[in-house]
Amino acid sequence: MVNINKILFFVFFLLAGTSVFSQKNDTLYFLNGDKVTGEITSFRYGYFTLKTSAMSTIEVKFDKLSTIYSGKTFEIVLDDRSRIFGSIDTSLIASTVNIVIITGRELKYLSSIVEMTPIKNKIWRRFRGNIDFGYTYTKSTKISQGSFNGLLEYRQRDYSAKLNASALISTESGLETNKKDNIDITLLRYFKKRWFVLGLTGAEQNTELGLNLRLKGIVGFGKDLIHTKSNQLLGSLGISINQERSTDSTKNTINTEGVMALYYKLFIISIPKISITSGITAYPSFTVKDRWRVSYNIKASTEIISNFIISVSMDYSYDSKPASAASSTNDLNFTTSIGYSFY
Repeated sequence: MVNINKILFFVFFLLAGTSVFSQKNDTLYFLNGDKVTGEITSFRYGYFTLKTSAMSTIEVKFDKLSTIYSGKTFEIVLDDRSRIFGSIDTSLIASTVNIVIITGRELKYLSSIVEMTPIKNKIWRRFRGNIDFGYTYTKSTKISQGSFNGLLEYRQRDYSAKLNASALISTESGLETNKKDNIDITLLRYFKKRWFVLGLTGAEQNTELGLNLRLKGIVGFGKDLIHTKSNQLLGSLGISINQERSTDSTKNTINTEGVMALYYKLFIISIPKISITSGITAYPSFTVKDRWRVSYNIKASTEIISNFIISVSMDYSYDSKPASAASSTNDLNFTTSIGYSFY
């Protein structure tokens, strides 16, 4: 896992560096008559993120704008949860834009647009992601903890691919080192009415729960249940087949499990802006009687300077019948980290 994370570290920074070569010819027109030109990288939580040559990256709230222009293609999510793919042209009506699609134009109020994601033409510009690192040490107990998290996403019009990796190493004087590592590759295919299907393959380790290695494959479907400027709720159901090896055995076991997941994101518009993400996944076993696994995570983040983020997170794992009978049934970790996002 450590070698994989090192490779991802360099890949993330390589892709982050390429973003400086993008063209900046999008225009935001303000209600007071001013305008600013740059590259619209996203519209989320009510804010346009614009990269400019003169002022670096700025964020503009939608209610300050009269109209906008961009010749690039966007995936546009509306407040009725429908999706439109098209470019953006100006409108003479205040606080509106014309969405240019194959069949013509659709006039939309800026207040009705929930999210805009560029569908970029160049392959390398379709990547976005983030990385973060954390480390803590307590002298009195001689406990140290290091963490790494990385997400790399490739987005197309109707599908996306995600590479997600994490590593958490905890050491305490006189005790064995605990490791919690995970790497996943997820493919998603999007449909109308915010439905999607997914396929996932990956590997994980959690020595606190007696798990030396779990190889997993998951297929399922889900829906974007709520999607507003400040809230998003996703739900999914699926089935998982995995192979487990415990820390006290070389024998592999094959398991079939159900997968039930909820993911929630809240954006608090304040100074500074705060993003809170939370996800819970339950795995009822079909092959081991009365076995349940549960994974829960909550993370609060805030941007300290452009693209640099500080986060506090909690991870909880539960296994009613862990791979090693001598191991704990639960694992709880708190981490503080600093990271960088790129798009």
